[in-house]
Amino acid sequence: MGISSSPPNLSQLQRTMLFVDGTNLLYRLRDEKLVVPSLSRLLTTFSFVAGGREVVRIYFYSIQQHIDSARLYHGIQFFDGVRVVLGDGIPTSGGNFKEKGVDALLVADLIYHAASRNCDAAVLVSTDTDFCHAIKRVEDFGCRTAVLGICAEPPERLKRNADISNVITKDNIVSSNLGQVA
Repeated sequence: MGISSSPPNLSQLQRTMLFVDGTNLLYRLRDEKLVVPSLSRLLTTFSFVAGGREVVRIYFYSIQQHIDSARLYHGIQFFDGVRVVLGDGIPTSGGNFKEKGVDALLVADLIYHAASRNCDAAVLVSTDTDFCHAIKRVEDFGCRTAVLGICAEPPERLKRNADISNVITKDNIVSSNLGQVA
């Protein structure tokens, strides 16, 4: 019996982890004026996100200042069921904060979990093409990959580097009662 060179079908895989570029997501929701009371419900409601597999973990990467702001905007339960991973927030002269180390934390966890075989499929929730190379490294460990855009289609370059891509639109969110326009 020969060894198959094609990867397994996504529906045959069992464990999925989601890695959320948090600040990217929060800006997209704000730009669309969407209030979403539960991030985990948003990310697990649509069957195409995990392809029918169990979502074993959702990681959210950002800084404390953005987490606090998101809780005020979306509600205190926004992060229930989500593991928040914090980078450093460096104050800027304009009173805002610049992220340091957030993308590196996401990449480290993404590759670690694929290499440790903690998941069969990894879903990157982002539209940031800086993650293209990390997606390819995850596939080197036999993990299937997907990119998911929220309120924006993932860029072509990011879609080319993942096995599949999807988008959850503003209309999807509102019509599924997962959020409302503020």
